[in-house]
Amino acid sequence: MTVFAWILVALATLVLVLTPLRLRASRNREGMVDFSDWALNLHSITLVIGLGLIVLRLLDIHESTMATWLAILALIIASLIGLSFLARWRRPRSRHAVDFAGDSWTRGPWLSQVAHVGLTIGTVLFARLLLADKI
Repeated sequence: MTVFAWILVALATLVLVLTPLRLRASRNREGMVDFSDWALNLHSITLVIGLGLIVLRLLDIHESTMATWLAILALIIASLIGLSFLARWRRPRSRHAVDFAGDSWTRGPWLSQVAHVGLTIGTVLFARLLLADKI
């Protein structure tokens, strides 16, 4: 189970690095919904806190139940913020709306959808494994 947990940490770290890069690179492009800096920073900060506490737990530096709950809460908040980004970055349905110009697997929301839905599932799995003391 520990190997699985390290894989989830690596994937979450990838989301942490790529989300701000992709959103900032796409800023002010036609068809792209602009995201506020505070929401993006809150997403990054909560993910760093959650991942940091998870890594400390995986390295057996702490076994605190309170820190575990804080890690789970931080990851849940990061997942919800990420999913809210995706909800705003969907294809417009209006007849007069403009599609996002770079909407392909690596440039549009598809990679982010896979990453954030995976992070949400990973958060649930982390919570289950940590609370059951299987890690």
